[in-house]
Amino acid sequence: RDRDRRALFGPVSVVVVGASDDERKWGNWLARAAMTGPRPLHLVNPGRDTVLGLPSYRSVSQVPGPVGLVAICVPAAQVAAAVDDALAAGARAVVGISAGFGETGADGRRMERDIASRVRRAGSLLLGPNCLGVFDAGSDLRLTSNPLPAGRVAFLSQSGNLALDLAGLLGEHGLGFSRFASLGNQADIDLPELVAACADHERTDAVAIYCEQFTDGRRFVAAARELGKPVVLLSAGSSAAAARVAASHTGSMVTASAVVDAACAEAGVFRVRSLGELADLLA
Repeated sequence: RDRDRRALFGPVSVVVVGASDDERKWGNWLARAAMTGPRPLHLVNPGRDTVLGLPSYRSVSQVPGPVGLVAICVPAAQVAAAVDDALAAGARAVVGISAGFGETGADGRRMERDIASRVRRAGSLLLGPNCLGVFDAGSDLRLTSNPLPAGRVAFLSQSGNLALDLAGLLGEHGLGFSRFASLGNQADIDLPELVAACADHERTDAVAIYCEQFTDGRRFVAAARELGKPVVLLSAGSSAAAARVAASHTGSMVTASAVVDAACAEAGVFRVRSLGELADLLA
C-alpha cells in the first residue's frame, strides 16, 4: 500500500489503545478529545468492558469497521505488540504517544527503529513515538490533550506545551491552527514530510515550526522552498544547556545555530527567537 499522509490528518476512524477512565492519563485525554469529533471512535483496553461509557475492546483486531488512525498510549514495553495488532487490523496511521524510546538511549533507539520499520513495511505511517498528538481543523480530527482553536496556521512542534502557549498568543491576533502535529522522536514521519503535507492543505496559509533537531536539513530546505507558503521557525539555542534540555526531551542534539541560520536563508524561512516573536510575525 502507498503511504498516504491523509491517513494521519483525515482518517476514516480513530482507535485509542490504552483508553482509560483515569483523568490523569493520556488514554483518557485523547479518548475524550476524539469523542468530540465526527468520525467513529473505538477504545481498546483489555482490562475493561467499557471506558468513558463506550464499549472497550481487548485488541484493535476486535474493533468493528475499518481501522484508520490508531493512537497508542500504553507503556513502552507494550508498544511493539500494540503496533503489530494495529497493523494486522489494517491501520493506515499510528500515533505513538508512549515515551521510553530513542530519548532513553541505545536500547530505546533500537526498539524505536524496529517499530518504525514494521510500520513502513505495512505501508502505514508513524507519528512519534514520544509525541503529544495531532489535530486537523479541516477534518475535525482532535487527538490532543487540550482543545486547540481553529485557524489558518499549521504548527509542527517538538513541544506539545508550546502549542498551548502559542494558541493563547495567536488568539490575541484572532488566529488559530489549521493543523497541529507533535514531532516526537521522528522515527518515521519527520519534519520535512510534515512540511510537504501542508503544501496542498487548503486551510493552511502559513506554517509555524518549533524544532530542536533537523533529521535531514537538505530535505527540510527543499520542502520549505517548494511549499509556496510562509514558514516561520522557532529553534532552540545552540548552547550546551540547550543541548542537554533537548536530549532529555526527545533524545535530540540541538543543531548548531549558524547551520540553522544558513538553512533558513537558503529556504526562505523566517527564523525567530521567541514564541511572542513567532506569533507576531505569523500575524
